[in-house]
Amino acid sequence: MTRPKTRYQISKALLISDIALLCALGMGEAATVDRIAAIVNEDVITEADVSASAEAMLDRPDEASAEQAPKMREFALQRLIEQRLLLQEARKAGVTVESAEVLRRFDQFRERLGSPEEVADQLRQMAMSEEQVREKIRDQLLVQQLVDAKVRATITVSPQEVASELSQHPELAKKGDRIKASHILIRVTEARPVEQARALIEDIRRQALAGAEFEQLARQYSEDDQKDDGGRMDWVAEGELMPELDTALFALKPGEISAPINSRLGVHLLRVDDRRASEHLSLTEAHRSVYQQIYQRKFQDAFLRWIGDIKRKAYIEIPNI
Repeated sequence: MTRPKTRYQISKALLISDIALLCALGMGEAATVDRIAAIVNEDVITEADVSASAEAMLDRPDEASAEQAPKMREFALQRLIEQRLLLQEARKAGVTVESAEVLRRFDQFRERLGSPEEVADQLRQMAMSEEQVREKIRDQLLVQQLVDAKVRATITVSPQEVASELSQHPELAKKGDRIKASHILIRVTEARPVEQARALIEDIRRQALAGAEFEQLARQYSEDDQKDDGGRMDWVAEGELMPELDTALFALKPGEISAPINSRLGVHLLRVDDRRASEHLSLTEAHRSVYQQIYQRKFQDAFLRWIGDIKRKAYIEIPNI
């Protein structure tokens, strides 16, 4: 069973967090004839690239409203432009990636999907070969190393800054509610579209509400890497899970079972097993938490300045369509 990833885990698992982007890039490459959406120095971004990237940001692309579509397209286009620029900068700077690290991330990708059949199914959906996926992983790692060297390495947070932040915002020394939950995931595949996955989750939910043991249902049906543990998750705080899971989970009381929840991984079912009220952090925990918040603010500001400078120096053309 694949346990819902926390934000920390996602930041440490570049490949896993960007799996939908890999799909988008792959599907864009499958188009043989396509209109140009943007020219970024020597690179071309096609309309297929943009459409696939925009769809990958949604759980149900068919549910995007007519009002949302132009905004999603613009967001996806700007994201792709930044990605191309960063990859160009990484290559220009001579950044390299060890082949062993690429293979390790590719192994994570395969393990994440499960069986060889599920890997093959995902590759078909992405319209990519294993070698093409490895190249995308290499590109992601090149960009990650560039950002680490050019942005992260420039950021410092002093003890005085942490103390000042805590003094001005004492509420930061409190820990919010924490929940212990169990989880069932039914994956969406080419052979099992979202409607079928949702119907199966709804049937599982009916069984649970009728008195069937949630743990046994997880062992029987779930397709996540905690399946053998009966779907049991670690304690989580609000904001640590994927947004769609986080919102649903923290609206529940102990013993309650969620409605089916769609995500890029598939369709989920959650049950709250226990809940702890907010409590004061230890001094060490409070300092660590505030340090991370200050660091993230500084990183975001520094990254936006840096990528803005790169954009200003680049040749970027967006044809009128």
